[in-house]
Amino acid sequence: MRDIVLAHVARTRVLRVLDIGCGTGSLLFRLAEAMPSAALVGIDVSGANVDAARRGGAGPVNARVEFVAADYLDYRAEPFDVIVADGVLHLVAADTTVLVRKLAGDLRAGGVFVCSMPFDCAYNRAFAALRRGLRKLRSPWLDARILQAGRVLHGRSMDEAGLRERVPYLYIPPERMMNDALADCFAAAGLDRAADYPMASTSLSQLKHRVTIFARRHA
Repeated sequence: MRDIVLAHVARTRVLRVLDIGCGTGSLLFRLAEAMPSAALVGIDVSGANVDAARRGGAGPVNARVEFVAADYLDYRAEPFDVIVADGVLHLVAADTTVLVRKLAGDLRAGGVFVCSMPFDCAYNRAFAALRRGLRKLRSPWLDARILQAGRVLHGRSMDEAGLRERVPYLYIPPERMMNDALADCFAAAGLDRAADYPMASTSLSQLKHRVTIFARRHA
């Protein structure tokens, strides 16, 4: 994601960057290191994630990065030059038109929105149906079985707290997936589709993602 963002922005310019669903800040810190003149803001609905992100920075990079615990739909700020959303836009429970219009309003003319999210394909449609089914069957027993599978698949790369935090995601079907209809919704709001990039899956339990670049149209 960092390299894709950098391919579409002038890294030496004075820019304002927003990361929606920043987690513990790993992407934002990487962008801050590569963009020495940028001011960066990360928002996340999880206060625990934001607290961890605030502890994660160091030195001059930390002075240019701000983290805020907030729901994106309630968040207000001056427009940004770059907005990134890595694997979160499909989880925002809101009317899609309202969400897209807010994104367009938060981006300056000529700005760039870099979005990684599931795309419409047979695998993702089947996985979405599975998640809807799992949600109806959710129980402590099923949570435990999912956690056990997570330990087997990701125990070497994630700690126990991280695995437990991700169990609920297996019950959340995507609110939307990237397709031509969604791209048309973006275009109607002034965000034109500029490029697409493949993204490798890191787990069989993960929906297949693609990175799409949108450019904010000049008035």
